[in-house]
Amino acid sequence: MNETIDPNLKALAWGPNSKATSWNMYFVNGYKFHTNTWTHGKKTTNSGLYVKGVTDGGQDDFYGIIQHIYELEYIGLTKKIPLFYCQWFDPTINVGTRYHSQYNIVEIKLSGRYALYDPFILPQKAIQTYFVNYPNICKNLRGWCVAITTKSRGHVQVDHIEDELPYQADETPVVLPVERIEQFQGLADTSIIEEVDDDHIEALVHDTDEDINLSEEEHQEMTTTMRKIQTLMTMMSNV
Repeated sequence: MNETIDPNLKALAWGPNSKATSWNMYFVNGYKFHTNTWTHGKKTTNSGLYVKGVTDGGQDDFYGIIQHIYELEYIGLTKKIPLFYCQWFDPTINVGTRYHSQYNIVEIKLSGRYALYDPFILPQKAIQTYFVNYPNICKNLRGWCVAITTKSRGHVQVDHIEDELPYQADETPVVLPVERIEQFQGLADTSIIEEVDDDHIEALVHDTDEDINLSEEEHQEMTTTMRKIQTLMTMMSNV
């Protein structure tokens, strides 16, 4: 005999024990589920459930009522396997189940039943659901109810989870070469600054004096101004 057989596979091959434990309530997925019998006489109804199908649009979604809660034991397995025994409503579109995508409402016909024998599900797939009847004044909706799924406690439900692909550029961006920039010396362009001596200033003053005939005070003021300009230009050249 091959001794490398997986112990879980071996336990499944042997099958569960002939005796199973039955429960009236079960906590899973952040919900507290009750059997239909245990719910009678209580203010809240926790026996309704919903199982999402493999396709979008609700064609293979199932709504039902929990009739029994079993816990199976397998020889060689330390963990017990819980199962919900459910009675399913008729999932046939527009016969036992109606979908209103505009209002996001699912209607269930309470008298409709799923014909095939497939009552067992794993509790991890169950979403708690309440079935609310229409008022008696809605005569055309008698026998129909609205299925309302509830949010679990301590869990965040995310539908249509998609794997995030790592972002990577298809092409390597072009890197421009770095040009060497001359050292920045100052705000003034010293290449166009020329030093002006006193004789040149005097010549400018005299030339201007001959053309305009400045007075002595104006001549003195102009000379002072020219000296200030020379001093300013010298300071700028040293920046």
